[in-house]
Amino acid sequence: MKTVQGLLFSCFICCSISAQEFSSTLNDYIKQQQQENQIPAIAVSLITPDTIFSYVNGKVRLTKKERIPQDAKFHLGSNSKAITSFIAMHLSEQEVISFDTSFFELFPELETASQKAYSNITLGDLLAHNAQIPAYTKGTELVKFNNLTGNTSEKRYAFAKTVLTEKPVKTGTYSNAGYVLAALMLEKASGKSFKKLLDKIMNDLDLSYFIGFPNKENDMFPWGHLEQNGSLTSLAPDHSYKLHSFMVSAGDISMNIEDYSKFIKLNLQGLIGKDNYLGADDYKKLHFEKPTYAYGWGNIEKKGQKMSYHDGSAGTYYCHTVLFPEKEIAVVIMANTATEEAVSAIYDIQKWISDKPQKAKK
Repeated sequence: MKTVQGLLFSCFICCSISAQEFSSTLNDYIKQQQQENQIPAIAVSLITPDTIFSYVNGKVRLTKKERIPQDAKFHLGSNSKAITSFIAMHLSEQEVISFDTSFFELFPELETASQKAYSNITLGDLLAHNAQIPAYTKGTELVKFNNLTGNTSEKRYAFAKTVLTEKPVKTGTYSNAGYVLAALMLEKASGKSFKKLLDKIMNDLDLSYFIGFPNKENDMFPWGHLEQNGSLTSLAPDHSYKLHSFMVSAGDISMNIEDYSKFIKLNLQGLIGKDNYLGADDYKKLHFEKPTYAYGWGNIEKKGQKMSYHDGSAGTYYCHTVLFPEKEIAVVIMANTATEEAVSAIYDIQKWISDKPQKAKK
């Protein structure tokens, strides 16, 4: 049985355009998967360089009849890392910071007490999980930081100061803590809080977002569901479970399917060679500069075709994103549960869509 304290914080790993609808056949298939696998609410999109096809269906929570609105936000979990890396690349293009910038170049006062293994870590190392920073992917690991004081940036600094004294892990270990340190670097280099940097990007792209679980913004947005004793329990907006404020850069952003799909469309456009908010070459760096995991994106090559992807969950929601540059499509699926059955269904839906691209209804 999962407990709130033991929830996983992560998983393995713009142009505005009106969303088109999926075919009735696919809509029926998604509904069937929802019913068979107890997925209370789901949002699905197929993205091409020019169009977003989307489908939103379900209830606010499993045991009630209230339907979610079409603009309902879902929690991105660790898919937030792609947004953090996007911000970092934007600042790099503006020459505010470089992916080669050393952490201790910005925070020399922290080096003496830190582990020697961290001496040369860079922004790029942190974003690519190559800095040997402990993972902090379990809620229980973060309990010791419950009493940090100050504003979010001050808590982020205090968290980093402690983490840097801890024993390093194997290079390549997926690390939420590393993304906290990366946000700290972006704050120091820009002179702005991470929240202001996030606001700037979202305002520039005309995208709506919320920090935290979406039902804390609007109780008609999907409530997260936790499996306990074989049954799904919905977590109310006033439930005590939440992520620490300094963890937003690692995984605490919520967005609706259309706005998040617009963000993914920018990435897809860049991967097929089109400049937009970032240069096309920089999108390729974010997704594919390093094997297995670049900057906010995992990647793999199958049958000569590259794909980049990321999954995210804080245990009560799930977000699955995959981009196929050669096919010129991307798929996003969001749900308000993260059970094994639900995740398996999400992957089945994604395969159905990516193998059978949709045509817009006339």
